[in-house]
Amino acid sequence: MIPPHHHHPELIRLTMGLAMAATGVAALRWPRCFAGIAGTFTCWAEMGDAQRERLDRVVAAREQAEGVSRNYGRALGVSAFALAALEAVPSVPFVLPYALFCLAGSAVALLAYLQFRRATEQRVAPLIRRSPFSALPPLLIACIAASFIVAVLFAIEPQNRIGAIVVAASTLVLGFVAWRIAAAPALLLGVDPQYEYALDERLRLGRARNVAVLACAPVLVFSALSEPGLPEQYGLFGTVAMAILIAAFVVALAASILPHFGRVRVA
Repeated sequence: MIPPHHHHPELIRLTMGLAMAATGVAALRWPRCFAGIAGTFTCWAEMGDAQRERLDRVVAAREQAEGVSRNYGRALGVSAFALAALEAVPSVPFVLPYALFCLAGSAVALLAYLQFRRATEQRVAPLIRRSPFSALPPLLIACIAASFIVAVLFAIEPQNRIGAIVVAASTLVLGFVAWRIAAAPALLLGVDPQYEYALDERLRLGRARNVAVLACAPVLVFSALSEPGLPEQYGLFGTVAMAILIAAFVVALAASILPHFGRVRVA
């Protein structure tokens, strides 16, 4: 027997629809923030004017070399509006548009990565060896894996199956993208190698960990929306799953935020 829901589907539909629509507005207004370099650097205070000018020049050259299209962000914005409208269809399970939005976000991340990957064909490999685990530590990998496993387990319950499979797919894609970014060779263009390597290291770490957060977040939201409607025999599973997902998301979020408080280190 399925216990009464502790939530109101109509309110959830409205909230999720508004959240996706707001994301759509942001993606259309600032498409660079959803795929490009924008937002990676936040601590400029300790840099002098000359250093800032050098780094600005390197950032501009890097953006031009990567050529990540702003259309990816715009496509995500259009998808967000379409899926927000889908929330208004009563016959569609309220978790499905959100799950599809997660998959759309993972597709944008994958396309942006593939375009960036083509740019690395021009790379000059540095002499310094680096490990992908410095950008994506084993603990973060475990967080992504735990989120994926929980999403797959949610698919056992028929009423959540489609949404859980879609969310699991988005988590898997984002986990793959995070690892590939962490393992990517340095992209050095010869404009200012010293600053280019510092930029490349910050981008690699920031992008890999931001994608890790995106990989953990969808399953947490999906679980929060679905757990109250689970049959009584899954009660313990729902409680344990939420605890695991919250812990995974908090760890991933902390790992993505903390590096932004450090200064850009130039060897």
